[in-house]
Amino acid sequence: MIRFLSKYNPNNAQVVLLIILAIFIPSGFYNVEGIIISLLFVNWLLFIKGCKTISNIPVGTVLLSLFFVMYLVGFFITDSINLQLEATTKHLAYFFSLIGIEPSKNQLDNIKKGFIWATLLSVLFAFGYAFFDYLITGKSTVYVKSSVQSKFYYYGLTRVFRDWHPTYVSLFYNLSFIFVYNIYIENKKYIIAGVFVIILFISIFLLNSFIGILSAAGIVFLYFISSIRGGEEWSLYLFLSDCCFHFNPFKLSKIDKFKSTKISVVDTKEERNILNLRLVKWQTSYDLFKTAPSLGVSADDYREKMVELYKKDGFSYAADKRFSSHNQYLNILSSFGIVGFILFLTIIIYPLRFGGEMSLFLLIFSLFCLTEDILLRQQGLVFFCFFYSLLQLKSGAEHEI
Repeated sequence: MIRFLSKYNPNNAQVVLLIILAIFIPSGFYNVEGIIISLLFVNWLLFIKGCKTISNIPVGTVLLSLFFVMYLVGFFITDSINLQLEATTKHLAYFFSLIGIEPSKNQLDNIKKGFIWATLLSVLFAFGYAFFDYLITGKSTVYVKSSVQSKFYYYGLTRVFRDWHPTYVSLFYNLSFIFVYNIYIENKKYIIAGVFVIILFISIFLLNSFIGILSAAGIVFLYFISSIRGGEEWSLYLFLSDCCFHFNPFKLSKIDKFKSTKISVVDTKEERNILNLRLVKWQTSYDLFKTAPSLGVSADDYREKMVELYKKDGFSYAADKRFSSHNQYLNILSSFGIVGFILFLTIIIYPLRFGGEMSLFLLIFSLFCLTEDILLRQQGLVFFCFFYSLLQLKSGAEHEI
């Protein structure tokens, strides 16, 4: 044992664990993530001497950890201590930070490569599973759970895992685009980059996530068509997006339904579309915020109070499905009030000054937050905390140089 410890390199072990975590993030095996994060913490605390490396923590990561305090404040507000404790323990990932190590550029690239390749393998596995499952069962849709959120089409890829939510997976694919460009295309490895881009782009369309498709189109436009500095390029992007919406060349059912119904705050089957139902959720979430504007209603009470307001306003479908706001900003605002909302915006805005991958990551994340509660699920929470810490560490180092 003593001989092992004398040869043990905690920094290398930390990097290896980070690579393993990056590999599991885009997969559907989420229970493993908690184990790896625990090992990272133990390795940092016992061998890297965490108390000596606190000064190396990036400011943004400190802000991220401070956000966890809002869950502790919730204990003084909540109607149920047990439920608040459950909500708090589920969000311990806010304490996850890449402190105690200074990875080299090669090590950082290896972590990102682990994420890229894991994403590709997950996609190929999902392709194969969905294809053969459809051939065997003949079912075009499948419910992996007894809820409407778990209804997956045979081409939606996500039926292979119980919690592989299409919007979250689209978010993983969009970040993979950025990494593929910076690691492979900039190094002129066009063949492997082309394979990645084609498979990932097809997969985003198969996932049928509108915000995922919009984000991917924006990334491709920024990288391969124009510069973000001019105004004419953005006008062209908006023009092309408008054309895709009106003509719907990919025959997306969500767009067809949206065009055939009026925009209104309703949740009835005949009138609801991708916007109307979200307007119901957004309005209800904002109304919930107004009941406790300072510190919010607490994370654990949030869902129950949303359901109560749905019933009060006559939104029976939304109440039956117990929908959240499907908007991370409104979720933060109603759960943690103005205080939590300002802290969350600071977490998002502060690292933008570093530019590069960090800024693109935050822009994509912010876009997805408009239509999804990304941080309510473990897969979204770990994804955000991991890359927020990783890319900030890199960006911070480059900024100091």
